[in-house]
Parts: sequence; structure tokens; C-alpha cells
Amino acid sequence: MKLITDRGWTWTPAQWEMMLALGPGYGAFDESGLLGTALTTPYPEMQAISGVLVASWAGRRGIGTRLMSTVLDVSPSVLYATAMGEALYARLGFHPVGETADYHGVFTGGAPGVTREATPADAASLAALDHEVSGYTRPVLWKRLLAPASPYRVLMSDDGVIATRPNPEGVTIGPLIAPTASAACGMIADLAAGGGRVRVDTDDAEVAAFLLGQGFEKRNGGCRLMVTGAADVPGDRSRYFAPASHALG
Repeated sequence: MKLITDRGWTWTPAQWEMMLALGPGYGAFDESGLLGTALTTPYPEMQAISGVLVASWAGRRGIGTRLMSTVLDVSPSVLYATAMGEALYARLGFHPVGETADYHGVFTGGAPGVTREATPADAASLAALDHEVSGYTRPVLWKRLLAPASPYRVLMSDDGVIATRPNPEGVTIGPLIAPTASAACGMIADLAAGGGRVRVDTDDAEVAAFLLGQGFEKRNGGCRLMVTGAADVPGDRSRYFAPASHALG
């Protein structure tokens, strides 16, 4: 969390715990302590890389490159790159296949009632839907999201799912799977109505327009989706309106 504060990230301790439960993490150390991190989440289809973080006081020492060299023993790989990291990943052989922009605001509309609360009994069906759309096989993730003590909230419809996780300002939506952008907007309304400050990371123009119409603001930055060892990410991404998180692909 010292590194998170140093670099102005918004990860919480619960996010670190989730990531380290789903896959191995690596650290760079010297006599002063932890200097940098890199995390991996192994899926059968490809590994997701996240948490590539180097302290500002340890910059320009090749630590990020060495950490990435360690985790790139496995291929193919996918990650979401910030503007700061994109040049490094390009040098390591990653190429862009998409991007998201982040929208923040307090939802002003009502809930249309198109979803219901998901339960642990829904984990298998939601993992199957997620595999079809995201392309990743990750049943363990859904078991954790739906666990009674989970900080996530999960709602589902007949052919979609939407979840939130806490962030320092409120909640972040993701994943968001829906058959159409219009359906995705209805699911956002169900979850966000009366729910305080909300963040949505999306690449869909219709969803973005809907959020802006509800008073959300688009923040600068965003993230670039990049892969190496494959031409593109798997799955039917036309139905993937927000990722599970930038860390999870």
C-alpha cells in the first residue's frame, strides 16, 4: 500500500488479497524493503498481468523490466497498460487490441428492475457466461465474488451479469456482460441508482453516452488493452462492456 500511495493508484488491501489468492505475485527487494511488484492471474487461455508497480524512489534501475521478464516466462499474456507503462510493454512485444476510458459520477436516474441479486448457487452458470464472453476460464473468481463475505455485489439478468467492488471514492462496476449496449445501460441503472459515487471503465460509445447523459464525467487517461503471444484476446468482446477489473482482463 506504500507503493500504491506513492504512485497514486486506487487499489485497496482487499484487491491485493484477491489478486494474490488468484495467482502468484512477485516482488523486487533490496535492504530497504519492497521496491516493485508484478502479479499474474493464470487462465488456461492466457495469463493476465497486473500490479506492475515500481516505487518512484527506485525508478530508472530496470526493476520494471526485470519483473516483467520474470512473469513473461508464460505466453500468451494480456494486460491493461496505463500511459506510463505502455512504452515498456511495447518494447517487450505487447501490441494494443483495445482500450477503456473511465467514467465517474453519481447516477441520477431510477432503477428499471431488470436484474436480481446473484447467489453462490449461480456461480457455475455465471462462470460459463463469463467464459463465453471474456474468453477466460475462471470459476474460482466467481466463487470468490459470490462468497458471503465478499466485498463485491453481483446482480444478474437472464443473459447478463454486473458486479461492483469498493474503491476509495465509492464502487467500480465490473465485470459487465450484456447482450446489447442498451441492456448494459439498464443493468447499470439497476445497480447504480441510489448507490453513491460510481466508476465504469468501458470502450462502448453507447454506454459512454448514457453515462455522460446521467451526469458522469470522463476522466483523462484510460487504459490500453495489450497482448503478446496472441493476435487478440479471446471471447465475444462485443458483449463485454466493462472488464472484471483492469487487473483481471
